[in-house]
Amino acid sequence: MPKTPTKKELLERLNVLEKTWVPRNVETINDPRNEPASTLVGLSAERVHAAITQAEAGDTRELFSIYRDVLIADSHLQSVIETRLLAVIGDEPMVSPVDKNKPEDVAAAEAIKAAIDRLPDFLGLCRDLLWGAIWPVSIVERTYKPAGLPGLEYDWGELVPVPDHLLRWTRGVIEVELVDPHSRRPAGQFVELDPARYITHKGHLLKTADNWGGPMRALSWWFFLKVMDREWWVRFLDKFGTPFMVGKFDKADDKSRQVLERAFALATKVGGVAVNKETTIELLKAGTGDSAGSFESFYRICDDAIARRVLGQTLSSTASATGLGGGASGIQSEVRGDIAAFDKKRLAQTLRTHLFKPWLRLNKFTGAVPRIAFGGEEAEENTATATVLKDLKAAGVRISDKSLPILSQRVGLELERDPAAGQLAPGAEPGTAGAPGLPGVRTLSAPLEIPTPENATSSISRRAAAMISQAYRGTLAPAREILLTSSTPEEAERRLLAAFGDWDPTRAAEVIESAFAAGAWNGLQ
Repeated sequence: MPKTPTKKELLERLNVLEKTWVPRNVETINDPRNEPASTLVGLSAERVHAAITQAEAGDTRELFSIYRDVLIADSHLQSVIETRLLAVIGDEPMVSPVDKNKPEDVAAAEAIKAAIDRLPDFLGLCRDLLWGAIWPVSIVERTYKPAGLPGLEYDWGELVPVPDHLLRWTRGVIEVELVDPHSRRPAGQFVELDPARYITHKGHLLKTADNWGGPMRALSWWFFLKVMDREWWVRFLDKFGTPFMVGKFDKADDKSRQVLERAFALATKVGGVAVNKETTIELLKAGTGDSAGSFESFYRICDDAIARRVLGQTLSSTASATGLGGGASGIQSEVRGDIAAFDKKRLAQTLRTHLFKPWLRLNKFTGAVPRIAFGGEEAEENTATATVLKDLKAAGVRISDKSLPILSQRVGLELERDPAAGQLAPGAEPGTAGAPGLPGVRTLSAPLEIPTPENATSSISRRAAAMISQAYRGTLAPAREILLTSSTPEEAERRLLAAFGDWDPTRAAEVIESAFAAGAWNGLQ
């Protein structure tokens, strides 16, 4: 029979297993010497098409090199991409527990907050992941180290972005090339991505395979059109933009003709021509028409197409007239709200799933993975949210505690219910002024009290007299008495039509309906 292992042997085996799946040493080495050479020198449409074909077959090295060079060479593309990324990482991240009433959820959230504070560059990690909104995918290697803190076993170690030139899809799945730690050169050995080691972020909505290029593939073509337009413009100016000389001489004077030909050949060097007084020279300029305007228009079309793909609009990257009252100044340097909201939610999902959750489980936390949000909505959207909440309160609806985390993410601040609003005033009933929740607002969970016919009048007087007295004053005061003393809506309608001869049945029905909504006819139907 096999020997039963001792407790010490079991612990040693567990430690060995733990070391095999918990990454401790980083494998990604970012050595600038491994970067492919620049592709812009001698770049042609044929070479771009060849790079795309190779990428579709799984070898993305050449295509990603073109992406890199396009981004470095185009200041406009850099600006719009940075604007989009800053719309997310420019806001303060907020970590909150899933359920504030559960101690284990609160403990998990506090532990994540402290762990983020210990990271040397959390915003840099978010930046590296957000490039997956423009590139087909972004990958960051994650390692762990001993925590050295009470109650924790592991802490995050190095978080290193994986360079694009180390990726390939030739086997149908994404693989990363290993780098020799001694020579710091690619080893030629590719391994599949291990979810325990690598964080993968895809921040766009394209359904195509990642090796087909992602959003950057479309952006690159607009850059090439801009470059070609600029090259064509320079060639045009070189040929037609500089004035040229026209010499006039007597057709019988061959000597003057020869002198002019030699002079014109040397004119770019000497800068002048010496001829006799019978010979004349004129400087003429080609009729360029509106070539400068055409060049500018096409260049702007390319820039607008880039901005529209990255930011969803063009006014934040190009100042354009929007007409009287257009408010162009209010949207400069902004990103469309739906795009920014998607980037924030997508990044938060990646961080929760691939960064927070493994760390919490390694450290034996049992609480739910905390939420993370980056800032809140724009001022206009927050104003709209506040208006909706105000209208709900006026309609008698109270926001439940479960909705507060969602509102916190929208506002960008951690919200909680005011304890003073939850204290029951002496003599107050649930669902009325002074009851728990918002003052004067009935909660959705509180059952409606249905008065019997015997106590209908007292119930009406107690609950709705104040509201009706505010609505019906002066000449409408009789309507208040009729509504409060009538036992049925039909009786109220007859008495209202008798008291107000200029009213029609429609208006009387509207008054009764409003009184019913206020609570005067609560339960009498």
